[in-house]
Amino acid sequence: MKKLLRGLKKATSRRGERAKIEEFALAHGLVYFGYVNQHDDEHHIVRGVTVSTKHRDEHYCIGSFDGYDVAFVERTDNVPSPRAAHSITHRWYIFEFDLHTRADLPHIFIGLHSHSESFYKQLFMKYPRLRPLRLGNLGEHTHQFLSHYRVYGAPQKLVEIEQLIRPEVGEMVSKHFGSLAVEIHDGALYIYAERAKATPALLDAMIKNGVWFARHLDGAADSSY
Repeated sequence: MKKLLRGLKKATSRRGERAKIEEFALAHGLVYFGYVNQHDDEHHIVRGVTVSTKHRDEHYCIGSFDGYDVAFVERTDNVPSPRAAHSITHRWYIFEFDLHTRADLPHIFIGLHSHSESFYKQLFMKYPRLRPLRLGNLGEHTHQFLSHYRVYGAPQKLVEIEQLIRPEVGEMVSKHFGSLAVEIHDGALYIYAERAKATPALLDAMIKNGVWFARHLDGAADSSY
């Protein structure tokens, strides 16, 4: 009986989550598709650090918002644990924004110090060139930014990365992004929320902060590249 009740509670929660995401998509000009199979369905795959051959994508949405082509997905995947024999199930909400610039921007990941060890193990296995960077050549970053976030990239790209992630950008991230992570890769910007509930406030913060960051990157690329 307890197992049945847990199953009913979980199903009810999933229905409520779907309703919230569908409502959000409708209000922001996105089209809701639900579950998509990365191997069978013909659709644009949201990539970035979390993409794998075995991830599962649900609540898939696409559309345009504030001048940017946007995709959204809830992604789950089993990630090997560095401290245990079994894998850990990770879940992310992800927004992808297609950047307008044609400049070849360096691969950058801005992550939280509180991300799990298994998350970073996956990141460095997939992208071994990414390393934690020491910023400060173009100005001093705030303690608030440095105490919550770390910027990862290829050390030989440090000058280019610092031109994009200046202290004023770090300050905006620390003030408005909260527990969100950021990735810039292959002409796209990704905004991640890990282990969160799909509340209207969270989704709104993700899409609006994402547009702000995408617009900053496009402007910085046009002036620096």
